[in-house]
Amino acid sequence: MSLFGYPATVSHYHPGVDDWGRPLPAVPVEKDAKVVEEQKLVKNAKGEEITVAYTVYLEGINAVGFDDWLLYTDAIGTEIRIDVKHYEIRKYLGTDDVKEVVLYG
Repeated sequence: MSLFGYPATVSHYHPGVDDWGRPLPAVPVEKDAKVVEEQKLVKNAKGEEITVAYTVYLEGINAVGFDDWLLYTDAIGTEIRIDVKHYEIRKYLGTDDVKEVVLYG
């Protein structure tokens, strides 16, 4: 378990919808990320406190939603599915340029 996180490659599954609003299957996209394995309390969009075990930092602009999930292989070789419970979009100070997207799961 790493409290400071370490670089990892994650498979990001982002399901979409077609023109009729029907769900489309999610296609995995490999992304470089920093993963921190640490249990902590965060406030979700409703202001409720939730417990999360993983914090994933994705550089730059990334489309995310609450139906997304990530597959990640930890340091001992175990594949872990991380469901998105909350996310934040962080921007550079004083601009609208996206610095990173932080996913909590």
